[in-house]
Amino acid sequence: MRALLAFVVLALAACGQQLSTAEYTPQHAFGFTESCTAQSGSRELCTCIWGKVEANVPRADFDALERLPAAERTDHPLSRQIEGYAVECAATLPQPATEPAVTP
Repeated sequence: MRALLAFVVLALAACGQQLSTAEYTPQHAFGFTESCTAQSGSRELCTCIWGKVEANVPRADFDALERLPAAERTDHPLSRQIEGYAVECAATLPQPATEPAVTP
């Protein structure tokens, strides 16, 4: 779970500091999904998380979170909200098939 929060925080940092407007820019989506994918290994997961952020988090709040130092970002309620989106998204994605154990 801590690793999930860590990559969410890093993804937030990668979005860059943009001037706040009402809507997110393509750079926000790209920065978040690229950083998140590098950390998690799953573009599908990160795209899902970003969709929830974009739909539920006001841009001004997201931008304010980005400007916080990393230590403060980790403990911020919005980071926990985004971590919740990650958990929700992970639960909806197909799980990789595991191979049965070989018995001698």
